[in-house]
Amino acid sequence: MNNYKTWLLLIFTILLSGNSIQAVEVVPPTHPAIRYTGRVDRINPQVVMFDWPGVTINCNFTGEQIGIRIEGGAENYFNLFIDGELISVFSAPSDTMLYFQPSTPGESHELLLTKRTEAEMGIVKFYGLIPDTNGAIFSSNRQSERRIEFIGNSITCGYGNEGSNRDEPFRPDTENNYKSYAAILARIFFAEAHFIAHSGRGVVRNYGDKKAESDFHETMPGRYNRTLDNIPTNEWDFNLWKADCVVINLGTNDFSTTPHPGKETFLNAYRKLIMQIRTSHGDVPLFCVVGPMLYEPCFSYVKELTSYFREQMNDKNIYFAGLPDNLLNQDDDLGSDWHPSYQGQLKIAFQLLMPISTVMKWNFNTEIFSTVFPLIQ
Repeated sequence: MNNYKTWLLLIFTILLSGNSIQAVEVVPPTHPAIRYTGRVDRINPQVVMFDWPGVTINCNFTGEQIGIRIEGGAENYFNLFIDGELISVFSAPSDTMLYFQPSTPGESHELLLTKRTEAEMGIVKFYGLIPDTNGAIFSSNRQSERRIEFIGNSITCGYGNEGSNRDEPFRPDTENNYKSYAAILARIFFAEAHFIAHSGRGVVRNYGDKKAESDFHETMPGRYNRTLDNIPTNEWDFNLWKADCVVINLGTNDFSTTPHPGKETFLNAYRKLIMQIRTSHGDVPLFCVVGPMLYEPCFSYVKELTSYFREQMNDKNIYFAGLPDNLLNQDDDLGSDWHPSYQGQLKIAFQLLMPISTVMKWNFNTEIFSTVFPLIQ
């Protein structure tokens, strides 16, 4: 944290009894100054709910302090940034108010909250912000015209990427979507991103399933249309947010354990997912990624499928992106449960940076690039 700006974090839990909550004036979560990135449920004007990884809450504020009222359950974790600095990593097991006091009262500051964890950890309820008596909340300038949707599994979630080594068991606090290859790419391209990802899910078969085909509604294609990953009946309105490109990184869980799905079964399911994306986002560039945790037969299958779309269906906006099978160093690039660490995630992002930049004709943030990628060893 910079010396010229010190922040004091005060956390306390508000008991939901009597009128204790009502004693504090809370700006509702639907206030126009509060901006969300990611799929959120706004049906109830008093609470915004979300569960996909990487959902963000953003605004600017003035005053001597700012409060956040949020409930995330025991296993959800969040990053809190103030003016671009990571101030706190926290959980909110019950309805909790968090207060932040800047050392320079009266200045305008930017607040950014990101959800580190995936929907496996439960649904988050965000009740709003508590401005200071003499403070205000207003819109930030954090907005981009570029949009990327990432569809994936644990690799895209950032599962275990803050674990200390490959033999360390996974804990929710070791998952940080902000340090996933997907979130890294979004920042480098200065793009908004939706992360539609869930650990252990496949195109046809989920990790460890005793059958060659899992229940469709439990696979990623079966969850793709959901506003909340945990609620199957709550469908997302794709008219609210259209991606400029889509990155799919699926197939690892289909073939990581036996029994494997048949080739045609896998290809047909993947083909249907592509058509589902075409219906939702139109004829945008689609990058089909394989790796880095598993290769054959998934590598060959997905490569064959992208060739089929390009040559037989004349869909030239589909691209195969196979990651090198020696990309990750098994000693230094792995976090919990043999999943990519932050350094491993950086390597994945580096491999995908140029193909996406070339196809999309997007320049990238050279400052972030020069800061982040030298960390790769």
